Amino acid sequence: MKKILLLLYCCCLASPLQARVLDSIAVLVNNEAITCYDVTQDEKTLRKQLGQSPLNNQSGVLRQRVMDSLILKVLQRQQARRLQITASDAEISQAMADVESNNDIPAGQLVKILKAQGMNVERYKQNLSDRILNGKLINIDVRSRLQISEESMREYYRKYLQPGKVQREIHLAQIFIALANDPSPKAVSEARAKMASVRAQAKMGEDFNHLAKLFSDDPAAQQGGKMGWFRPGTLPSRFQSVMTLPQGQLSDIIRSPAGFHLMKVIGEKSYQPDVKESYTEVRARHILLKVTPAMTADMTTQLKTQAQVLSKELRGVSDKEFAVRAQEVSQGPSADKGGDLGWFRPGEMLAAFDQVVFNMEAGEVSAVVKSRAGFHVIYLVEKRHVDPNSFIAHSDTIKNVLMNAEMQNELPRWMARLKSRAQIQRKLCL
Repeated sequence: MKKILLLLYCCCLASPLQARVLDSIAVLVNNEAITCYDVTQDEKTLRKQLGQSPLNNQSGVLRQRVMDSLILKVLQRQQARRLQITASDAEISQAMADVESNNDIPAGQLVKILKAQGMNVERYKQNLSDRILNGKLINIDVRSRLQISEESMREYYRKYLQPGKVQREIHLAQIFIALANDPSPKAVSEARAKMASVRAQAKMGEDFNHLAKLFSDDPAAQQGGKMGWFRPGTLPSRFQSVMTLPQGQLSDIIRSPAGFHLMKVIGEKSYQPDVKESYTEVRARHILLKVTPAMTADMTTQLKTQAQVLSKELRGVSDKEFAVRAQEVSQGPSADKGGDLGWFRPGEMLAAFDQVVFNMEAGEVSAVVKSRAGFHVIYLVEKRHVDPNSFIAHSDTIKNVLMNAEMQNELPRWMARLKSRAQIQRKLCL
């Protein structure tokens, strides 16, 4: 059995369940309490993660690290509530099902395993909920505000995506020491000295993973600071020197507007963009009338007749007219968008759908198409020939890459803003 503890939140470890009526308060975050119990439990978890490391002897630092992490969690939950972002029971259940699938755990057995390992299931679910909320929150409150110019996208394509050019990809981990907005010279000096101390410990052989968990203000701190894999051009310009570091080497201390960064190359590999064959893709709308298992043969026949009538009525209509009709009668998930399926290539839709739509011309309405989903009436909006090695074919990928690079700048600033606007009162846990 794989250890699921390594693949989820490390902070999901918990003590045996115990009844609590009252508990003293460690921190008030905008009048929302973090209890001493919560701090104590997360401190125990962090100590388990550090194992035999001498870092475990730094009790004051450990407790401060845990409290800072809990404060950020509360601030993120509060911001999610302000924006009316929620994590549904269905999403949490799906996340647990994904854990089972990714770890070869029989369906429905995760809860039993958590209990057998002495973990608090409700606390585990809360951490899953936090993870889902944070993903949605960051997309809405940070990522959606970023703008990537076509000029920067084309420059990235020219430099890094020409077919046949061998490139190096590196796996990075980071320790980040945050600065408040508009920090004083003293705060900057103290943060730099703290990072210098952390770098010295790393140079002397202390586990980078442990140092990140104990000192980093990055959201990935609990995963040992692991940032993922990066190709040339996918990091902000101030970090580009990191791309040339050999595996296992530390970067110099790097200053950004948000704070100080220390990076380490923990893996590397080469890749070469493939030369791919061209293909045709289409943009289409459809009206779907669903067939369900409960329907009788007569009901299915009536539904097919209804689809045939729609097909005849819609011959020769404009794109806008078809979209309005799709909003009115379609039972598919794209109905709210006028049945718009966006651009797709062969093999991305059901086979019966593909066989028809790729033989249509722009502006054409299909006869009724039967698939396992039901009866379709298709409107072909556009058709185009795509060179998969071209800028257009790569544009969505490039935009995502550059968005992720910009997120390296914006996410720490966003976290600093959450903290600067909050009323945080720290108390003493005995």
